[in-house]
Amino acid sequence: MDKQLRDELLQHAESLKPPPEIESRVYLSFQNDFGQKKGRLSMKKRLVSGIVAVAILIPTAALATPYLADQIFGSPEAIKQHGGSQEDYQEIEGFLQEAKGKLTEAEFEEFSAIMKQIVDMKMKVTDTNGVVHENQFSAEELKQFKELGEKAAPYFAKVKGGK
Repeated sequence: MDKQLRDELLQHAESLKPPPEIESRVYLSFQNDFGQKKGRLSMKKRLVSGIVAVAILIPTAALATPYLADQIFGSPEAIKQHGGSQEDYQEIEGFLQEAKGKLTEAEFEEFSAIMKQIVDMKMKVTDTNGVVHENQFSAEELKQFKELGEKAAPYFAKVKGGK
């Protein structure tokens, strides 16, 4: 009985013709929708443009972060004035990045402060060829320099030992 009813309804629906004004409105509506969709970006294009944007922004953000070595030396030029090179600066930066990864935040802050003091003292007695003249330290400065070295030793051991 359901099948007979369905068949009769299908035959009746096929014989019906919509009024011409409704048919033209549906046609215009379809054309408008199709035209609007044509102007929009497809999902694939949006995904690709998003990936490209991320690929550009992440390295830019990484480059915008300050160097850890800048906190200690001020700039690569400070090292160059005392006989260092850009490679030396990069090596120091790599060591500081490694230290930041292996030390706790509090330990790294203390280590950085000690390193800044050591570097400041060394810069005073280093000539333009990079030679450190420790004999130019006063007795008190030499004692302070050695104490700073002793304070920094456990941090160096932890970074190099990986503990």
